[in-house]
Amino acid sequence: MAVAAVISSPFGIFVSGENTDADVKPLSQIVQELDAEFAARLVEIQQSAGNVDRVEYHYPGSADNTRIDNWMDIISVFAVKTVTDVENGMDVATLDATRIGIIRSVFWDMNSLETRVETIEHKETVTVEQEDGSTSEETITRYERILHITVISQTAEQQADIYRFTNEQMELMKEMLSEEFRPLMFAILGKDADIGLTPEQLDLVQQQLPEGELGSEAVKLALTRLGDPYSQPKAGQDHFTDCSYLVQWVYRQLGISLPRTAAEQAKFCVENGLTVSAADLVPGDLVFWSYESNGRFMNITHVGIYAGDGKVVDASSSRGQVVYRDLFDSDKQVLFGRPEILDIEAAFDTFN
Repeated sequence: MAVAAVISSPFGIFVSGENTDADVKPLSQIVQELDAEFAARLVEIQQSAGNVDRVEYHYPGSADNTRIDNWMDIISVFAVKTVTDVENGMDVATLDATRIGIIRSVFWDMNSLETRVETIEHKETVTVEQEDGSTSEETITRYERILHITVISQTAEQQADIYRFTNEQMELMKEMLSEEFRPLMFAILGKDADIGLTPEQLDLVQQQLPEGELGSEAVKLALTRLGDPYSQPKAGQDHFTDCSYLVQWVYRQLGISLPRTAAEQAKFCVENGLTVSAADLVPGDLVFWSYESNGRFMNITHVGIYAGDGKVVDASSSRGQVVYRDLFDSDKQVLFGRPEILDIEAAFDTFN
């Protein structure tokens, strides 16, 4: 009876992977297919826009102006909405074509796209050489076409309001998103990749960090957040974090104030002489990546904390949590910073 009760409730989604019938799919595959559909839609939008000089993406609610991964929210909303539908309620333990269609509908309800093309007029003065050898200055006009793509991603709470969930439905949804069920949610979404360290390995990494260095303390603090869930809209709430909030939180514990976003943190490093080279990275340094044009400083979209030995600790949107992993995508790394210099300079000023 207990098993039957679970299967017939929204929590039945957590056992959906046990059904291996030919006409059903695991949720992780559905997630991959819809993410691919989303990417294809973006390509289609760019092609439809014709010739543009550049594309700028906008993600309202995203601190770092990168795509918000709201799959946990989507599935909790889907499960509650589908099971508790008064007229057409059905279980979510079997993800067949009908239920996949509902997931797709909820996905696009919670991830909408808006586009516009902006034309900017640029006037430039150029020097033109005449046939007789003399020169003159002329003003020419150049037009720049920018395709703006805005991705509006809803949280579970926002979509629940739109769907007019009852108090009972809201409570079910919140329970599914609670810390208790987070590991199960990671697993069914296919985002349960190991955080990168076993407890034994974590102890060894901490022991091997240089003693007495502020950067080492930064790494140790970052390692305490391993496994914490990734969310941009909820960063700072209930252990949730995103890449730049993790960096800001770590250095705040060490008495160093950094801006909120990755791009602002990078700009802060440049303006305060806190940059270093890739060859000089030490534990605690910041690594900044740029994956797309976002209109922010150096188009920076991600930041992580270098942990030494070619490793980094970062809040990963693709893995849905804070992880310890190999330093990745060297071709996308655009800047390196060392915030601990601020503390060293403050100590020097105090001493003098």
